[in-house]
Amino acid sequence: MANMCASCGENGHLVCNGCARAPAYLEDTAPATYYCDAGCQKAHWAQHKERCKLLQRRTMLHRAAKVIQDLYYIVLRKSFRHSVEKVDRVDENTMFVHTTNPDCGVHGKNSILPDPRPGSLSSNRADELAALTMNGCGNSVATMGPSVQIMLQGELASTLGGLNLGELTGLLSDIMPFIYECQLIAMNRKLWGITVCPDGSIDFTSKRIDKVDQHEVLFVMMNSPGIPVQDQERYAIDLTHAQYGHHDETLMPWKTYVETRVHSNSGQRPLGWTRENLRKLMVENLGEEGRMLQVIVGQFGDAITAAVRDFPGWMKVWKEKDEAAYQRQVEHILQHVTTRLDRFVASKANDEDYKLWSSTAERRLMQTNTKRMRKEKLELWGQDLRGPAFVSAMKLIKARQAKERGSWGTPEAEKKRMEMHLIHTLEGTDYKGPKPDIQQFVR
Repeated sequence: MANMCASCGENGHLVCNGCARAPAYLEDTAPATYYCDAGCQKAHWAQHKERCKLLQRRTMLHRAAKVIQDLYYIVLRKSFRHSVEKVDRVDENTMFVHTTNPDCGVHGKNSILPDPRPGSLSSNRADELAALTMNGCGNSVATMGPSVQIMLQGELASTLGGLNLGELTGLLSDIMPFIYECQLIAMNRKLWGITVCPDGSIDFTSKRIDKVDQHEVLFVMMNSPGIPVQDQERYAIDLTHAQYGHHDETLMPWKTYVETRVHSNSGQRPLGWTRENLRKLMVENLGEEGRMLQVIVGQFGDAITAAVRDFPGWMKVWKEKDEAAYQRQVEHILQHVTTRLDRFVASKANDEDYKLWSSTAERRLMQTNTKRMRKEKLELWGQDLRGPAFVSAMKLIKARQAKERGSWGTPEAEKKRMEMHLIHTLEGTDYKGPKPDIQQFVR
């Protein structure tokens, strides 16, 4: 029988709307639950309730992850600091992003924030998102972490970060998962993106072309009542997956993510650790430029958090049954955040940290330097961007690609990778916040 009533076993033609069309999780394909009539559904509710609520939470998390990703793309466009000359997709697996010096500002504005519109970096959406997210995983966690907490846990949970798992479980009864930052080494990339500076040099974050890349994501564990900790659903939220050539895969079961995307895991830490660590590293390694960068990252993080906090009823949004009504609410959310960030950027028009130049002399010097940089780049890359620098970079990239597809995939390497996939505590770091009992969160 195709659709058997879950209560009496007869032919069922009514579907439980509470959990219909829920997404799959690992081997759980979330099949719809059918009933022959309302009486059978009511009689079966005591048995179905826990399962139905679990699937509802799963649906809510998937909805939230998509909105979080869309919000982050909005933030990226508003805080994007590079003027892109060309996004050069060399082949299926390789892309160069050539940046230029905005010597006269963008759109006549004396601002380091060009605010690229959709389609302005590349006509190919996948390439454009890869360029936007390149080398930005740390910033994504630092900027969006507090907003993710509010959107998934609500204001109540964001005030309870110091409680342990048992205390939180007793207090939080809805979709209030536990969220941590996770540092790992990525593998199985489909795309290698390289940033080329205005003078033709490779960006400092991309010089390690032949080395493994540290990547940062959010680790989420669901909090479904009645289900043991070891059986709770676990997910990865990867807001910069586009930089590696993965598309529309923001949310993924943690087990699948580890098996297919992670070479090794270097640790999980509470929300807020990455932001504080980035602030310290930027100032120590980049001096005044680093100070400016950490100010901008921090201010944009505060701005998006304030916009998210001012939007009421996140849980009601995720629970909305009517799909059309839900889509209208999502459009309203995106517009609300866009408007708030536009106001924030406008308020920084005269802020020294956001200016390209502070005097006419400084502007002229920038224009002179730009001419020099363009000449240097032409010598390195050639008019067609296929000169000696391109040849050297491609050799490194192809060697790295071969390594990932070769030695990392052998049984010995796989065994070593899984041995390395350990969760570390915060010992030896500068983080001063609460230390979670990490072992409860990983199988």
